[in-house]
Amino acid sequence: MGENKQSYTAPDNFRKIGMVTHMKWTMRYESLVKWATTEWEQHNPDTTYEVLWASDSCGNKLAQGRVKIGRTVKGKVKYQGIDTLNCPEVTTISEYVIPRKKPVLGESVGAYRFSFTDTSNDDKSFSVTYVSSYYRDDDPNIIAVAIVPSDQIEAWVAFEQLCNDAARRPSRRQDVYIIGGTNTHFKPSVDWDDVVLAPSLKEDLRLDMESFFKDGVPIYKELNLAPFRKLLLVGPPGTGKTMLCAAMAKLALKRKRVVVYVSGADDDGASFHKIHHALNVVASAGYPVLLIVEEIDVYLRKEDKARILNVLDGLESPNNPKGALLLATTNYPEVIDERISKRPGRLDRIFMIPPVQDEALAGSMLRRYMGPQFKEAHLDITEKLVEQTGAFVREVALHARMMAAHAQKTEITLEMLQNSYKALSEQLTTDATMMPHREVGFTAKKKNGRIAGLVPVERDS
Repeated sequence: MGENKQSYTAPDNFRKIGMVTHMKWTMRYESLVKWATTEWEQHNPDTTYEVLWASDSCGNKLAQGRVKIGRTVKGKVKYQGIDTLNCPEVTTISEYVIPRKKPVLGESVGAYRFSFTDTSNDDKSFSVTYVSSYYRDDDPNIIAVAIVPSDQIEAWVAFEQLCNDAARRPSRRQDVYIIGGTNTHFKPSVDWDDVVLAPSLKEDLRLDMESFFKDGVPIYKELNLAPFRKLLLVGPPGTGKTMLCAAMAKLALKRKRVVVYVSGADDDGASFHKIHHALNVVASAGYPVLLIVEEIDVYLRKEDKARILNVLDGLESPNNPKGALLLATTNYPEVIDERISKRPGRLDRIFMIPPVQDEALAGSMLRRYMGPQFKEAHLDITEKLVEQTGAFVREVALHARMMAAHAQKTEITLEMLQNSYKALSEQLTTDATMMPHREVGFTAKKKNGRIAGLVPVERDS
């Protein structure tokens, strides 16, 4: 394969036959291969090679910086560095990320020569020609090809894996790493003290996370299990699950853990490949990781359920030796298959986040959302707030405060709060679009006269 030398000519997609112009289609990867093989044969005329599909991670600037020169790749093969090549088929361009205060280059396309030495063969040098490009103008997916010496494919595959791990590894930073979505990171602003829940439920959830990372990871390892713990928050919309996730994310960041959030807020929506990507990031993080997946039920499509079961069963769980904790939420527990919710080990604990349970909790929420305008007289409304969601209590307070501000009043009376409650209650009863579309049966189920704050996973008989 290495004998034919030729000069490279950029492909002409048009040719004329007689008076008719015909389109001669050349696929993007064909153009890249033609350039790469020509480049290779000019520098390695006597070396046989293979043309391989390659990982786009090898062109990632972040990965290139993290894989250090001198790194042993496979056996006695050592990486010796990278040179940028001039390729008329590709314009080198990079995205940037801001892992701390300084932007760094990340995902990139371009042409490169990777150099290696084989210490088992008298330090013989060899190289790999690599080129990557976006598939087309309207398709952001990257295609990459590599020209690899026929006897060094195994070393190149190992090097690719190093680049994959380096590109996926999130930086330890004080914000959350997003998989999917319109942004790459966000900084959680909810403090743990801002979360108003039943004290026993709130503390139980915090202790579960802390005890897992502190004491649980060694126990999992002792049992030869991947240290991957899975918690599910269940409750109707508005009970505070998102707020809890944000507060736990901030708590984890304070403990110098990596936090990864799977988002469906982009064109791909809730797709399983995002979960798969997140698991790869978790496995290669090198730090303890909190993985957050909100509304996990929307990811449980029929065609994806078996793969998610494999993840939850541990067959494809991320084996991060530092420990990984999955925190998932759902508004609609009836959507989650019993094979998931009732199988031991698939979900380690299910926490029910109920509506407001008593007047004391309603009073705490009201005090929190009324802020400096709170008065003890406002507590007379708390009886009406029992069995409402935290979001409803918050809106009652905010609506009253906004109306007072509009009327240029600084003091909010009990009557204003009562009028706010009445207006919002009428709105909820008349506007069906503001209510859940599916009945959430567990909100009516009570044990010993009240809804349980914590529901353990039921075990199969």
